[in-house]
Amino acid sequence: MKTHAIAEERLHNALILVVDDVEANRVMLVRSLSARGYNNILIANDGSQALQITHEHKPDLVILDLVMPGMDGFSYCQAIRHDRAFDNMPIVVQTMLEDMNDKVKAFFLGASDYICKPIDPDELSARTQVHLMNKLLIEDLDTYRSHINAEMEAARSMQNRLMPDGASIAMCEHTFNMKIASHFETSSMLGGDCWSMRPLSYKKLAIYAYDFSGHGVSAALNVFRMHTVMQECSYASNDPGQFLSQLNKRLQPLLDANEFATMFYGVMETDANSLLYATAASPTAFIFNRNEASARNLSGRGFPLGVQPGIAYETKYTHFAAEDLLLLYSDCLIESKNPSGEWLSELELQNCVMQHLHDHHENPAANMVSAVLNLFRNHCHTPLGDDLTINAYWRAPLKLV
Repeated sequence: MKTHAIAEERLHNALILVVDDVEANRVMLVRSLSARGYNNILIANDGSQALQITHEHKPDLVILDLVMPGMDGFSYCQAIRHDRAFDNMPIVVQTMLEDMNDKVKAFFLGASDYICKPIDPDELSARTQVHLMNKLLIEDLDTYRSHINAEMEAARSMQNRLMPDGASIAMCEHTFNMKIASHFETSSMLGGDCWSMRPLSYKKLAIYAYDFSGHGVSAALNVFRMHTVMQECSYASNDPGQFLSQLNKRLQPLLDANEFATMFYGVMETDANSLLYATAASPTAFIFNRNEASARNLSGRGFPLGVQPGIAYETKYTHFAAEDLLLLYSDCLIESKNPSGEWLSELELQNCVMQHLHDHHENPAANMVSAVLNLFRNHCHTPLGDDLTINAYWRAPLKLV
């Protein structure tokens, strides 16, 4: 009942503009509306005056005569609809014109409704109420959308803060004598991809990238869950296999039956020129070097995280020395089809990186991410159907200054 009373109050507090060049008609319309509770009424004698009042006072509804000296109703409609601020303002035409061509013209120029004179007060009241209620509903919907967009933008900002900013990347580049580059893009406002890195010592850098099933809000909520759970498992950070095993153990009770995550977790050891890593159904990672004819594949095999408890993940080893470049990416990169229905193959991806790896570029990591992203854009011309993450880590041959 309270909500209904508020709606009634808003309805009858709406500002209505009556436009008619005949004073008797204006008086009749105002009296008719006032008798039904509409007391917030402005009047105009012609289209020019109505246009000025509309811009100054922004009425909620206009009751408009078509045939007037000077600027008529047709011209008023055409002029006011050119201003996007009045897209949702209803214009109820009231006129003696009954020709179908006039009706079509009025609607074409922006009229919302058409009433033929003589005006029946009950019909006028009913149509006024319908159009005002629709306008109020649209305003409420716009307010709701703005509120939701603000909350989504706040959540998006929080999610982005889980990933390294420019200062963090620069610090790791300096400490570990490497170049790091990334691209992160969601298919909707929020996503289920995330990547980051964390120094474990001056000689060890933990890196990871994961991808939750699904998109949007539900996937983003799981990203925040993952962040919390990873802090709980930090004691196992030096051992990738143990880390994923503990992560899976804690994550599994928190996820629904159809939710899971794929993940690559690695520890770079600069003194040992090595990379220890473990995978949970992540896409194949690659290590490239200018002096090698082909890439080294790091298989992403392993059970997805969060599906089944008690899974033991294996820690694997690979050489990772000066001028090696590690490429990680989410499955969107190789599972987005081109217009012919073909996926981007791992071979195309490798050939692209090998081709650009020999370019003399001051930042091979950034060059690789840019090249891979261009390859993807040229392959897939449609909007993203999934979240996309690309990471490149390049070990420099000499200490960068």
